[in-house]
Amino acid sequence: MAEHRHTPLDDADAGPDDADLEEFVSGQRRSDRIHPVRVVLAVASLLAASWILVPTVDELAYHFSRQPAVVDVGEARAEVLKSIPDNTWVRADVILGNKAAEIPALRPGSLRFGPITVREVVGAPIFVEFHDASHPTLLPFSDVSVEGRLVTFSPHTGELSSVAAWFERELSVAIAPGARAIIVDERPGKQPQYVGAWLLGLSLVVFSIGGILRRLRPR
Repeated sequence: MAEHRHTPLDDADAGPDDADLEEFVSGQRRSDRIHPVRVVLAVASLLAASWILVPTVDELAYHFSRQPAVVDVGEARAEVLKSIPDNTWVRADVILGNKAAEIPALRPGSLRFGPITVREVVGAPIFVEFHDASHPTLLPFSDVSVEGRLVTFSPHTGELSSVAAWFERELSVAIAPGARAIIVDERPGKQPQYVGAWLLGLSLVVFSIGGILRRLRPR
């Protein structure tokens, strides 16, 4: 019987085996290059969403709070206010003063758009924030009942810190320690704009960053 000798020609005729094919396919896999503009846009969307949304965490939590009824704080005396936590739905019977700050556009730390007035109260360490168009009767020296979200009013902390600092700087109003403000018309379950803003902002961030991660996935 004739002896069959193994030659290099035999390997060529057999063709590539599975290992060779896998090595070839792996070599063809690649990740798409990410254009720098996409990265810049993703970072910008994250920063913008954080700048707008993070200061409104209190409003979002207030929307989902389960306070069953408004808390009546009467004339909003200091001894009463100190026992009421921030982000409580309250009602107060007060006399408005003649010193006020006007906010023409977006009020920092919120999604409230002007014109907005923040007015002092006579004889109590509390201020009242309201939309001018919705409350034309909230005038100086008027005796009124107001209802809304209770917040800290201090030049050093809180969402109204810049407004409180303006009162001290421009109107020479001494802001008492523990002073508060009532954001008129803000009620639990009645802040859908904050829910919508958070959903939109988070969706934008996920879409931007997710697009980059998908392009980095090997193909």
